Amino acid sequence: MKTKLFLATLLLPIWIFGQVFIPGDFHNPINKSQDSTTLTFFSSIKLKSEEGFEWNDIFFKTTHNSAYARGYNDGPVWKGDGFTVEVHSGFTGKLGKLSYTVNPVIFLSENRHFYIPNLEPSTSEFAYPYTDRIDWVQRYGDEHSMNFHPGQSEIRLNLGKVFASIGSQNFSLGPSVYNPIMLSRQAGGFPHFRIGVVPTYITKKKSIGKVEANLLFGLLKESDYFDSDPDNDTRYLNGLSVAIVPSFLPNATIGFNKFLYKQTRFFQGRDLFSTFFIIDDGVIDGDTLSPNDTFDQMASFTFEWNFVESGFRAYVEFAKNDFTSGGGGLRPTATEPEHSRGYTIGFEKTIQNKRNADFIISYEHTNLSIGHQPWRPTPPFFAHGINKQGYTHDGQIIGAGIGPGGNSDHLGIRMIKGTFSGFLLLQRIERDRDYFVRQIRNLFLHNIEYSSTLAVQKGFDKFDFFAEATYSYNYAWNFKNNAIWNMSVGFGGRYKL
Repeated sequence: MKTKLFLATLLLPIWIFGQVFIPGDFHNPINKSQDSTTLTFFSSIKLKSEEGFEWNDIFFKTTHNSAYARGYNDGPVWKGDGFTVEVHSGFTGKLGKLSYTVNPVIFLSENRHFYIPNLEPSTSEFAYPYTDRIDWVQRYGDEHSMNFHPGQSEIRLNLGKVFASIGSQNFSLGPSVYNPIMLSRQAGGFPHFRIGVVPTYITKKKSIGKVEANLLFGLLKESDYFDSDPDNDTRYLNGLSVAIVPSFLPNATIGFNKFLYKQTRFFQGRDLFSTFFIIDDGVIDGDTLSPNDTFDQMASFTFEWNFVESGFRAYVEFAKNDFTSGGGGLRPTATEPEHSRGYTIGFEKTIQNKRNADFIISYEHTNLSIGHQPWRPTPPFFAHGINKQGYTHDGQIIGAGIGPGGNSDHLGIRMIKGTFSGFLLLQRIERDRDYFVRQIRNLFLHNIEYSSTLAVQKGFDKFDFFAEATYSYNYAWNFKNNAIWNMSVGFGGRYKL
């Protein structure tokens, strides 16, 4: 009876309103090549240019996974096995130098049971099974639930080229479409305070180039499925992102990003400046540790070459999961640059035919696994020995969604003509390769998923409609000697107020 009531609750609003498509999923990557408001720090909120108040459009969407949880770059919404229904709406306004957006989300999750091995006795049966150094929830409990998140919400003070904001919106950092390594839309947005400089030309007699800078202060929350220690439930995060378009390379964007996090119980006022330098040692359980241990530090360099006239851009992101070089200065990094590294390479090409239809061909490869056995100990990407929740918020990774030891390839073809668009995406995702190399080492037990996605979207005067279907075939799911397939079907729409 409860299951029937739950399904009725899911399907009734869908039958009445239709479903809604939320931008940012793998099937609808953000068009970063066309966003001129930023260089590398992509917001989920579009700023209102004129003063006034308006209601946001209403977004609905439903998704059904047939075998296991699957969802990427969908922000606060967690798509478990079974049905997931989400509703997004709110309001936006501007008053003088102050702008604001309140756009929360409510989602219902059927959250059916699927197999998760429990290999770490100290963690929950719903936690990531292959290390206890990351709070990466695989299933949020054993019951269906209704959830609320403030979503893409922000209050912002604009002071010319400088701004300050507080909010919970998601960001995507860098040129990558599917797997931004340092900051993505994989998890729900965490509460944060941001100070920034919008893209600004720097001149000294003649133009030096265009510069953008963002400084982020946030709080990361532990999920309910990690440990029972209330003292380590929150972490302080500090991030710095700087990007420049040099005047001598007007089509290129060069970026540097650095993020640090530590348990809030060890926070000191001087930690507000930790992206520039770390001053003091830390003490954990009576032991004095170096700042490199109390903080987990991550960094990445990005490079994008974007030729708008020819419709081609290529990009790369090179990241370090353990950015510090220890007590040896730069020597450890110089002698072993592969230590704790991850990278993404990709390109996009837009072709227009005689019927004014745009075809966008894209390819992206991401590698977050240990490439070789380094001399120094190397934790899985996004994991840490002291800050054991890792680079996560409320049980989801705030970086690339393929997770620790993940590798992926994405080949996409999108067609856009007027208000209609279609999308074909082929994916290969290898999960948990680091664990495979250390513990499994069996040719027939690679945890690899191959997927194909077809999606269409059509716009009307008052309503946009969207539909997608993803077929995934997983070799050796969770390293078991049996293949498993998952069919993910989604319908969506947007009601324009």
